[in-house]
Amino acid sequence: MSTFPLQYTTASAEGQMGFHLPKPVPHEENPVLAATDDQEFAGQQATYISVLPTTGILENPIDAFYAYVATHDGSEIWLATAPHPLGPWKWQHVALELSATSYRNHISSPSVVLHGGEVYMYFHGVHESGSQPTALATSKDGLHFEQRIFPIIGTHPNRRNHWYGQSVSYVRVVKDGPMFIGTFQGNGRGYNEQANGVTTVSGLAMSEDGIHWRLSKRPLLGNKPGSRGPFASVLVRLWGRWLMLFNEDGGLSGAVSEGSDVAGPYEHIGQVIETAHWPFPLFHEGKLYLLCAGINAFVVEW
Repeated sequence: MSTFPLQYTTASAEGQMGFHLPKPVPHEENPVLAATDDQEFAGQQATYISVLPTTGILENPIDAFYAYVATHDGSEIWLATAPHPLGPWKWQHVALELSATSYRNHISSPSVVLHGGEVYMYFHGVHESGSQPTALATSKDGLHFEQRIFPIIGTHPNRRNHWYGQSVSYVRVVKDGPMFIGTFQGNGRGYNEQANGVTTVSGLAMSEDGIHWRLSKRPLLGNKPGSRGPFASVLVRLWGRWLMLFNEDGGLSGAVSEGSDVAGPYEHIGQVIETAHWPFPLFHEGKLYLLCAGINAFVVEW
């Protein structure tokens, strides 16, 4: 893995970015997807979701949307399908299980994109070394996956003092034209000068082919004083800017890029939803749907 410099522009004065995100409205029939007795996480909260629109993308798909769902400490990533982001969602089967991967303990946080006619799934787990590198599994039809590369994104060689020396996890990948753009949770051990003492931060990863990644030299965003976030950040493009959504103490927060450069700088815009975590943003028919842990849906309209 190589790194690339982040080209920062001069940050605007506070309050001059003029960005306003309308209040997300919870769907009245939440949760839109709940675990069943057939699943290992029955009775638990299905935490992580990544949704792939299939129309015009996959050949003979079961439905218009495929969702890949996991809990935090489980050994399975499940597939569910639906005609609309709000459902009705139907469980199909296990798309990937722990025994078919290189991890020793749990697999989680699936993130899927389409590339070259294949569905790429990035996911993490716990390795024998105790670290949490990211792996890649692929599928021709989006139904069943095979691990292809392990690890595809690993921790920094300086594990003790680097801001992602302990783990590079919760990678969330989007496609922007031909470019793969990912955000990840970087964790370090102890004080870290690169991250100004912050040990849980959001980093940026970029790739032309989804396999060879360049990681940012510095974090995109660190936590506010007294907060343990940002956790599990994800990006969505909004009218020439980038909106970053992430977990923070107290709920779901956001940050917006000053301009079109995904490298930032980013301005923290505060809490987006008080009760939500682990978001997946999905545009459909002019609305932004946020599918969060639960699996609870929120709708943003302009």
